[in-house]
Amino acid sequence: NGAHSSPVCVSNELPGRMTEAEAVIRDQSGWIVTSAHKDLGPLDFTGRIGGGVWADLKRRAPFYASDWTDAFYPENMQKSASTILYLFIAALAPAITFGSRFLDGTNGQFGVLEMIMSTAISGMLFSTFAGQPLSILGATGPFLAYTLVVYDLGIAMNLEFMPLYFWTCMWCAFFTILVALFDLCALMKHVTMFSEDIFAGLISLIFIIDGIRPIIQNFSDGWFGGTSSMPLVNAMFEALLFLYTFGLASYLSHFRRTPWLLRPLRNLFANFAVTISLVTASALAAIYKTETNLRMLNVEAELEPALTLSTGAKRPWIVNPMGIETEFPVWGIFFAILPAVGFAVLGYLDQNLTSVIVNRPSNNLKKGPGYHLDLFVRGAVTLPACAILGLPLSVASTVPSITHVTRRCQVQQLPQGERKVPVKVVEQRATNFLIHVLIGCALFLAPVLKFLPRSVLQGVFFYMGIASLTGNNLFDRLFLWLVWEPKNYPAYIYIQKLPVKRVHLYTFVQLICLAILYGLKEIKATSVVFPFFMASLAIIRKALRFMFTAEELKYLDSYPDAEEEEDRSGSVMEDINTSRGHQHQFQRRPWSLNRTSRTWATCQRSRRWPRPRLRRSTRTSKDDRHLEMSKKGGNACERSV
Repeated sequence: NGAHSSPVCVSNELPGRMTEAEAVIRDQSGWIVTSAHKDLGPLDFTGRIGGGVWADLKRRAPFYASDWTDAFYPENMQKSASTILYLFIAALAPAITFGSRFLDGTNGQFGVLEMIMSTAISGMLFSTFAGQPLSILGATGPFLAYTLVVYDLGIAMNLEFMPLYFWTCMWCAFFTILVALFDLCALMKHVTMFSEDIFAGLISLIFIIDGIRPIIQNFSDGWFGGTSSMPLVNAMFEALLFLYTFGLASYLSHFRRTPWLLRPLRNLFANFAVTISLVTASALAAIYKTETNLRMLNVEAELEPALTLSTGAKRPWIVNPMGIETEFPVWGIFFAILPAVGFAVLGYLDQNLTSVIVNRPSNNLKKGPGYHLDLFVRGAVTLPACAILGLPLSVASTVPSITHVTRRCQVQQLPQGERKVPVKVVEQRATNFLIHVLIGCALFLAPVLKFLPRSVLQGVFFYMGIASLTGNNLFDRLFLWLVWEPKNYPAYIYIQKLPVKRVHLYTFVQLICLAILYGLKEIKATSVVFPFFMASLAIIRKALRFMFTAEELKYLDSYPDAEEEEDRSGSVMEDINTSRGHQHQFQRRPWSLNRTSRTWATCQRSRRWPRPRLRRSTRTSKDDRHLEMSKKGGNACERSV
């Protein structure tokens, strides 16, 4: 009775507030008082139409003012300026590259100018109203491939493309709004790192291949679509500019780790690595421009659409949904539902998978995500804007978004081969907005942009793809295939706990899925099923339970910090949870929880109970002592070096 009297008094006197210690006492004594109000996480079904969007609004509204001011604090100014300049080039390069491919693939329906305008308008709208402003909108390879599928459908059905594209985008916007209102983003909680790493690897692979492909085509004859029409001197010089841009950007990005110069100068060179590389490469190209006849960036001098009508005039900026040159049939409006479903599925996966990667617990974000709000803003604002103006669709682009997070954070390098861990991320929307403002200004900077060689932009493109591989668990495990001596393996938790053959088998399954995805995207005949196979990755992950044990999947398909924490206290906590009958309350973690400091107020809001602090045993096993000695030895070696 005495053990139970204290929690009862606490419950009567302080029904809404108590300390963490009192909460632990209440939990251990068996007195659990639940509130009638259920505070749900960002990926939970609310049971109400628009409930998820409203919850995201309430979650992000208190931080809206700080989202615009945090970037301009003195300690953040230099990183903000370098991030804006870097991602301006990094987002402009794919817009130009994909715009030229849109121009060729759609026979001039829209091109570079429309792609730049779509990126600028969609990015400014999204950064202003979205729930997660760290996501950068832009062109992606999957959307390029599927847009060409819609164009081929229009040709096959004898439908004018622009009106068909308008109705496809409007139906897609309608489906996207329905998905957001009915909380279908909650399905993303079934997506694990298995799917996230494959999708992020696919986007990185697209950047890498599309970056180096034009350089190879300069030397090829029939391979990779090349015609070998360029003189050898020009091809060699473009290759040198490509390698110079990529090599200098890679070196300067790690310049802060070198002993050269002073620390402020090292940080300055590292923050502006891509900008310095692009400017110096362009200056080098200008010196030998006449001798080598380099291919420069092709941007229209006048702000006009790319499509030329049969009369010789340019199409109007506002698309007529009932036909521009010929009357659009009514049945074509409903036929557009078919490609719109594919666009909606692809947009749902592209947007949410990028958001899941940005909001990973390992990124240590504090302000919380807004999955439903992001999708609602895209369906209600950005998609209709692109449809009315006849612009290619922009969606959250994985590589620039990951780059935006890493450029806005302070990272800590863990020893023994461990990955980088973000310590602090400046969460704001000002850099995102200003990046897309500069992209919009690029429409009026055609005389300046014409001095940028295309090979230099391809080097930036390639660098972004290589840089985005950092932290991708699929490629971390893929590189282990090149390490043949077990003593040289990095200190990953799954290496310490599982046989290496099982780790390689799991990596091989992911690699097969990645190859299938890229093949479906590249082959025109199968690109229509590309988004549906990407959606099936979650089902494939469920089927892996028949190939791997639950213990193996726990280490291979979970976040690194979760692995380490569960490894330290998982067995003890499991015994406590089982005895109390509250296993789900201990295992589930609130989205906004900092694992190093849990307060009772946070646990009460998220309906998660704090873990009792356990006294760590001073006795260590032989394996633990051996691991500790190896770590000390490794640190001593590093200090001696």
